[in-house]
Amino acid sequence: MIFKNYLFKTGFIVLQVFFITALLTSCGTTHKIKSSFKQHSKENSFFKGFVLYNPATKKEIINHNGQKYFTPASNTKLFTFYTAYKTLGDSIASLAYFKTKDSLIIKGTADPSFLYTNEGSKIIDFLKTEKDSIYLVNATINETPLGSGWAWDDYQDYYMPEKSLFPMYGNIVKFSIADSLVQATPSYFKSNITILDSIEITRKLTSNNFYIQKGSNKENEVPFTTSNQLVAKLLEREIQKSIKVIPASKEYNFKILKSVHPNELYKQMLVVSDNFIAEQLMLQVSKEVANSYSVKLAIKYSLANYLQGLPQKPRWVDGSGLSRYNLFSPNDFVFLLEKMLHEIPKKQLLNYFPVGGKTGTLKNWYANDKPFVFAKSGSLSNNYNLSGYLITKKGTLLIFSYMNNHFQKSNSEIKQSMDTTLKTIYNTY
Repeated sequence: MIFKNYLFKTGFIVLQVFFITALLTSCGTTHKIKSSFKQHSKENSFFKGFVLYNPATKKEIINHNGQKYFTPASNTKLFTFYTAYKTLGDSIASLAYFKTKDSLIIKGTADPSFLYTNEGSKIIDFLKTEKDSIYLVNATINETPLGSGWAWDDYQDYYMPEKSLFPMYGNIVKFSIADSLVQATPSYFKSNITILDSIEITRKLTSNNFYIQKGSNKENEVPFTTSNQLVAKLLEREIQKSIKVIPASKEYNFKILKSVHPNELYKQMLVVSDNFIAEQLMLQVSKEVANSYSVKLAIKYSLANYLQGLPQKPRWVDGSGLSRYNLFSPNDFVFLLEKMLHEIPKKQLLNYFPVGGKTGTLKNWYANDKPFVFAKSGSLSNNYNLSGYLITKKGTLLIFSYMNNHFQKSNSEIKQSMDTTLKTIYNTY
């Protein structure tokens, strides 16, 4: 009996020592990380913020500049995702249509998926089986095709397509050259491509005239400038039927044809950081909550109805994060990530995110034998941010937001420093 009591007491003491050692180790690591951020502030000219939070204990472990505003870049898509998730339900509105005795009148619904993330077979089959004349309403979104605060000279880059009411192919044309033969998707634009010995631009600002350099063997992805007249021509080629554009009218009582589940759009938006999908989803949200296609109105609704408790009031301008006008704090992202963790099943939620060392924008960073970083990156020139979830070696789920603004180093240097910090946290907490 004495021996058993001795073993019990000895085991209890060992257990106490283990927990005390673990506590001291985590406290020491926390102190080192905090000190490194303070030292950074003294030695570097760029701006850094980091918040680490345990949602189970509701304890803030580290907060360095968590209340300060940062340019979030594509971290903005986390707010877009949450807004769309709360609003759009289990299917996307793909086409508005009104049937008369002798015609079918159609209108776009800002669906980003049509002939982009899916083959669009539901819409195409619907239009192909129509026996009467088809008319496309000349309606547009209730704002400009390019967002406020976007870099105007990026208009020809793949990551900045125009927003529109009836997008097709992601509002992007893909073209390449092989053995002097030009290939284009959609093929409609093939005749608009000119081969030159050298090029400075790939598309003119206000037209769909494209340029490709002789000898280039890479595929180019360039946004095209949109219009309903162009949509009608592209649709005609897809369904092999004539489509005429007609003026908008309030007399049409449109029905809605729905198609894809938004989950595949959410995942593509977050994993590969698809700007086009982000903007179009916010247009769809706006239609649902304000009967208007306006990203601004969708943002206003979300802030008033979904995000009342944000620690710092953000300046939220667009859906994608392309705008330099956006301002969010690390605290805001931690607040949102905790909110999503409570409202969305954990397995489903983590599946939407890029995985460190495995997928999307994090494929080449934050690798580990067992994936531990599930987070959204955000980058613009001189800015790189990462906000999401970290599952430690002990299985503890932590929320973090790590933001770097206004640096003149390479992105790789910034990411390497972040990688070191996150792996230290993984091995300690």
